[in-house]
Amino acid sequence: MPPNRVRTSNAQGRQKSCSECANAKRKCDLQQPNCLRCTRQRLTCTYPSRPHTSNSARTSTDPDLEDASLIEELFNPTLELPFDLEIPDVAAAPDLELLDPVPDLSDPMGNLEHGESSLQDFRRREVSELPSRIGRYPSAKSISNLIASELFESRVGYSMELWKLTPRMMVEKNCTPWSHPNLYEELMPRSMQDAFAACSLFISRTDINVKFVLRHITDRAHELVEQPIPTMPAEVIAQAQAVLLYQVMLICSDDFRYYRQTQTLLPHLKELSNSLYFLVTEDQNKDQDHAATLPLYPSSAARAAWLSFIFRESCRRTLLAVCHAVSICTLLAGDLVACNDAMAVGNRVTLSAALWEAKSPLEFAIAWNEKNHFLIEELDFSEVLRLGNADDVDVFGRMLMVGHMGADDVRGWLHSKGGKL
Repeated sequence: MPPNRVRTSNAQGRQKSCSECANAKRKCDLQQPNCLRCTRQRLTCTYPSRPHTSNSARTSTDPDLEDASLIEELFNPTLELPFDLEIPDVAAAPDLELLDPVPDLSDPMGNLEHGESSLQDFRRREVSELPSRIGRYPSAKSISNLIASELFESRVGYSMELWKLTPRMMVEKNCTPWSHPNLYEELMPRSMQDAFAACSLFISRTDINVKFVLRHITDRAHELVEQPIPTMPAEVIAQAQAVLLYQVMLICSDDFRYYRQTQTLLPHLKELSNSLYFLVTEDQNKDQDHAATLPLYPSSAARAAWLSFIFRESCRRTLLAVCHAVSICTLLAGDLVACNDAMAVGNRVTLSAALWEAKSPLEFAIAWNEKNHFLIEELDFSEVLRLGNADDVDVFGRMLMVGHMGADDVRGWLHSKGGKL
């Protein structure tokens, strides 16, 4: 007998449940005017007529007893609901190792045909054939283990720390590790103007304006990715650097509501990497990498070489930075795939802190003639490791070396050369 009714108000042997619960042989909580089961399933709840009772037999209802009855009914295993609460038993994906075998990804943008075929196979698959390893959404345990792993910290941690400093560096020094301070001295395209302004807002965000700032960043980023990929080299590199800055700010925002927006920018970054790759491999001035000594007077030759170096190396570094960012973002999203080696083929970058930090044609020419500079082709650092010094490698070079070799090996090499990471 439910607790909210007294024995004198119910004749023994009579039907007390509503007609719907009685017909379905389900327990009725006897709530008025409708029981819980009929309310949830939108049934017509009809109770049998009550026998006449005297006023003295009436008692007040205890709210605590009503709540207890409701809670008891909710935990009743025979309770029927108008929706399905069953959750399929899917085993958590096993911990995924970074060195697990991975499919061939020689195509820079991925094998779209393979993806379409996989989607069709998935649509035809029976429900009982749920995969034990969910590649798109690996278990939370595997991702947390990955981020906390020594391998992740050794290869990616240094880059993540540099990313946090990048927006402020862009505003205060007009540069990033992959963008020369003088790259936009003559002209800054609109895409970079908006990104520059977004960086200013980002470094000035507070607890009060943080939502506005991050919403502004996402709006500007979405406007940019909706535009077609430009064809002019200066516009290509500017748009790539702008999208990269937006990506870095969203990742470093410490707000998971905006972190998911980074996946929206990834396809556009990949398209831009293709355009940058074409600029790098088809560069008509790449023969200047092996130029002889530069004359200090007249300065016209040194100035031409310096300006060419600024654009050429900014383009090369931006390509590597974009590929590096795509790999890290893909890894953070749970897609544990191998790095794309196709972008390394034919790629080159000059490692020389003295050349990169030169502030005038004269300083550049002196550094070119007197300092070490290494042409790194296809990420082969063997010559740098053999002949280079710690002060030959700037911040971007160290970021590449850490991603390629690991932080411990880079620290050891720098220490042997009198430097530190």
